[in-house]
Amino acid sequence: MKLIVNVLKYLVSIILLYLVIDSYGVSIYELLLIINYKYILLIVFISFLQYSLSAYRWMYISKHTGLNISFSYSLRFYYISNFMNNILPGGIIGDIYRIYHSAENKNELFKMGKSFQSVVFERLSGQIMLFGTFLVSLTFYFFIHNKFIAFLYLFFPSLVIIIMIRWFLKKQIKKMIQNKLIGENFFSIFTGTVFWNHLFLSFLVVSSYILIYIIAALSLGLDIDYLAFLVFTPIILFSMTLPISIGGWGIREMTALFISFLLGLSANVSISVAIIYGLLGLICSLPGLVLFLGTKTR
Repeated sequence: MKLIVNVLKYLVSIILLYLVIDSYGVSIYELLLIINYKYILLIVFISFLQYSLSAYRWMYISKHTGLNISFSYSLRFYYISNFMNNILPGGIIGDIYRIYHSAENKNELFKMGKSFQSVVFERLSGQIMLFGTFLVSLTFYFFIHNKFIAFLYLFFPSLVIIIMIRWFLKKQIKKMIQNKLIGENFFSIFTGTVFWNHLFLSFLVVSSYILIYIIAALSLGLDIDYLAFLVFTPIILFSMTLPISIGGWGIREMTALFISFLLGLSANVSISVAIIYGLLGLICSLPGLVLFLGTKTR
């Protein structure tokens, strides 16, 4: 059954990607011919900073779950994790690998151990900031284009959802602490300075994703609406986390196409940038393959 699900995920990526490319005549080969490779070096550099910030965030959160890992260890396994997530079904296998490799007791992998806590909340921190960035950029977009009613319909319900999620998580963590499912150190992640520190790190990481997406568009020599890109890039990044494809392929391009209709952007431009972004993301994660081949069990 698991094999069938994984095969279906590959099919989802292939079919969606084919439909988008075939419908709008986008040629990956032609995109590679017109790309300005000077921008690629800049993207590789920003990507390294992005991996470094993400690794530091994981190390920082791990410290407050009682798991001590070094920055070099964190950076190495972040590269490996992202490479796995780019090529394997589900988008979380790399994270499972991080959990397993950093676990002090391999037998308690999914029993809310320290490694499990650190990886899960490190990912959650990024998703919270991704959603928050989307709300802020969307607010600017609506006000600039005088779409106040749409803003009211979308922003305030989203804000209520965020508050409810945070309240729910804090409540559930209290129960888990009482039932000794997780350590008390984990609760500190949701409060005070620690919470805002890792949230700031997540802001820097999300900003780097958006910056890379914009540079990917510039590398194709495209004339883009920067504010529109600021709005829809977080949505596209969020769609890539859905565990129904391979590395977000197909889903990312379909989401970009859908958003281009909503914002009145060129479908070809949106699809082209989404494809180049995916290719560059895969290339920048290749050090993870090298590190994986040279990794020994902790």
